[in-house]
Amino acid sequence: MAMLTLRIDDEMNARIDWLAQRSGRTKSHFVKKMIADAIAEMEEQVLDEIAIKEFLASSPEDQQLIPWEQVKAELRELELASKPKQKSAKGIGKTGSKPKKPGRGKD
Repeated sequence: MAMLTLRIDDEMNARIDWLAQRSGRTKSHFVKKMIADAIAEMEEQVLDEIAIKEFLASSPEDQQLIPWEQVKAELRELELASKPKQKSAKGIGKTGSKPKKPGRGKD
C-alpha cells in the first residue's frame, strides 16, 4: 500500500478530527473515503467530457439523435422502476391509525 503525505489547513484537520472522535473511526478512514469518492466523481466527469467531445467531433450522419418525448418516457420508466413498491396498509384508515374497536375509547 502506498503512503501519501499532504498538508491541510487547521480547520479541515479539526473537522476530520471531529468526525474520527465522534465515530470511533480513524482520520485515515475518512480521508481515504473522501479521496475515493472524489476520484469516482472526477472520473465520471472526465468520461462525460470525452463523450461530449467525441459526439461533437463526429459527423452528423454518425450522431444518433433521440426525440425529446422518447427521452422523457424512458426517464419516467426508470424513475418508476427505481421507486420501492409500497406495501398495502391493510386495516389502516385514511388517518394512518387502526380502526377503533367498538366500546373502547371516548365517543
